[in-house]
Amino acid sequence: MSLPEIVILALNAVNVGRYSITAAYTVLFYDWIISLDEEVNLIYPASWNVVKIAYIFCRYYPLLVSPFHFWGFVVDHKKSVCQSHYHALYACAMPTVLSAQFILMLRSYAFSGRRRLVLVVLSTVFFSLVGVVVWVIGKQLYLTSLFVIRERNGCFATSNPPLFGRSPTIGAYQLGLISLLTALFDCLNVFVVIRHCVRERSTLGPLGQSFLKQGVLVYVTMTALNALTIGTYFTSNLIHQGVGSWFAYILPSALSCRLVLILRRKVRPTPTELDIQYSNMINEALEMIAVQPIPRDTKESFIPFEHDDAQALEAHGL
Repeated sequence: MSLPEIVILALNAVNVGRYSITAAYTVLFYDWIISLDEEVNLIYPASWNVVKIAYIFCRYYPLLVSPFHFWGFVVDHKKSVCQSHYHALYACAMPTVLSAQFILMLRSYAFSGRRRLVLVVLSTVFFSLVGVVVWVIGKQLYLTSLFVIRERNGCFATSNPPLFGRSPTIGAYQLGLISLLTALFDCLNVFVVIRHCVRERSTLGPLGQSFLKQGVLVYVTMTALNALTIGTYFTSNLIHQGVGSWFAYILPSALSCRLVLILRRKVRPTPTELDIQYSNMINEALEMIAVQPIPRDTKESFIPFEHDDAQALEAHGL
């Protein structure tokens, strides 16, 4: 590969990275804004517990660190500035990934009937993921060689040694390992949920059914994001390397928080949803009354269903 081709690829990779970060954070802010009303009604009044703390951290931590990421990646800096901050920039992104996985682990554990074995297995894998993240961010990151091309650039890093003077055919395997383990952890959560359903032959009522539908969808979406990232990190094409990483780092927090809100809404339905539920219950009760045979000794006191609905409800205590 000639030097001009490498320069073009590197500059294009910078633009793709900046667009990815901007798009991912835009989705995150949009989801927060449209969910704020539900959050105030469903999360804030709830008593403090592990799930509430995890939700608040998962929701607001990415919003708080987003200005730092925009400053580090979207704004151009001298190499000396990036050399001092690129570890911190990537380290600040990892709690977003881990907090989303932590919420899903708690939901899977609760859905499985709070089995201790499930908690031990999920916790072991989760803390193994934490260890890999610390190792990669702390020991395996290198500032990219973009400063050979331009004096000022975004503070992007890779787990490859600097490109110039070395083979450009190496994938960023260490960063890809984070996405690989995250995807495997998502698959493990899906396995726990499905195994419990098969073993117990139950979805634990409406709340469990809602988690089964929405939770598995969240798991599959997060796995797909991580699979995309794995493919880009394991390629030697520099313009594609790490393209999906910021979607996999940022969007899972929005997905996890959305799942928590859906489950809380099932536990604490809105007044409109309660009205619908009560209306359905009354309609079902009236249908049962209409088809129920009338005992002979109560014919005189029974008010036929054909009469006014209000009189029928009052007569039957509904």
